[in-house]
Amino acid sequence: MKVGFFLLKFPVASETFVLNQITAFIDMGFEVEIVAIQKGDLTNTHSAFKEYDLAAKTTWLMDEPSGKAAKLQSRALNTLRGALRPQTWRALNSKRYGEEARNLILSSICGRNPQTVQADVFIAHFGPAGVTAAKLRELGLLKGKIATVFHGIDISGREALAHYTPEYQKLFTRGDLMLPISNLWAGRLQKMGCPANKITVSRMGVDMERFSQRSVKAPAKTLEIISVARLTEKKGLHIAIEACLRLKERGVKFRYNILGIGPWETRLRTLIEQNQLDDVVFMPGFKPNHEVKAMLDEADVFLLPSITGEDGDMEGIPVALMEAMAVGIPVISTVHSGIPELIDAGRTGWLVPEKDAMALADTLQAFGRIEANDLKPMLSLARAKVETEFNQQVIYRELARQLQTL
Repeated sequence: MKVGFFLLKFPVASETFVLNQITAFIDMGFEVEIVAIQKGDLTNTHSAFKEYDLAAKTTWLMDEPSGKAAKLQSRALNTLRGALRPQTWRALNSKRYGEEARNLILSSICGRNPQTVQADVFIAHFGPAGVTAAKLRELGLLKGKIATVFHGIDISGREALAHYTPEYQKLFTRGDLMLPISNLWAGRLQKMGCPANKITVSRMGVDMERFSQRSVKAPAKTLEIISVARLTEKKGLHIAIEACLRLKERGVKFRYNILGIGPWETRLRTLIEQNQLDDVVFMPGFKPNHEVKAMLDEADVFLLPSITGEDGDMEGIPVALMEAMAVGIPVISTVHSGIPELIDAGRTGWLVPEKDAMALADTLQAFGRIEANDLKPMLSLARAKVETEFNQQVIYRELARQLQTL
């Protein structure tokens, strides 16, 4: 069986869940091909990208210059190059294909790529990718079933929903399977009109074989806090920094590392400087997996205070939380999106309300006084939760079985 992965951009350093799924299917013995619209950042890649030689397995459908005018010119030239192929002309049907026809994306792709890409099934990550994949299949550029994974912003962001809701409703007919990563998103898809028999919840899991549980340890005298996240509003890291200000004012000894890159980096650094927290809050930027692991080993607690962004953007269920629970790091997060499907408050971790810096500071301060014996049952339950419900091997074998029956 050949499995294709259809992505708007690849690779993307923050989308480790996509990379993990691709490598898992390769490890299971499937033939894998990656189809991406645009090239991602090839300088900040995880080791698996090279280890699995994923560049050789990837077809990038577009290679555009920067700048709006230059992009449009490039698309027009590609469209003209494919003018003798009927699919290129059909791709210009704006009534059927909407904005992707009007801005020449589909016709440029068809003009530039004369060969059909075939797979038994394409897994499209994020709703908009599924929408584009279904259109390209109809135009003859892709051949195979299409299963679309819905993660977070694609089904929560106001702008995304305003633009894509009509497109999603067409995808429910054109596509073969919808794979929301949480029960919350499954319910939302049904409310949008997707038939229940086309929806299967498919979690983003973790590879439990990679995570051995560390020894239980009580928090150090200087509390070591860590976050690993893409630096965006919905991660709530500005709330975490505000909580750190409260901790410092109370005389709590701590050190907080925020690992990751993203559009909120400058804003967060400014917030740290304005609050004179640069002696206790650090932002080392992007780190490859092995360095992240080393820093996690030193951490006392993993913090991810996710929030709903001003634009409506929400999390799915963050894989970073699963990884922390799998390795035995205590987790503190928020009552947000699908996170309560992962963390049972008070049993497998701690949850506080969204955007409540005071509650976050109180929880961190209380955690700093906890004893190792009190932590042990919680950490065992946390790992068991991930092992039974978010185990990548189990999830992907079940997904593969489903895809084979499509």
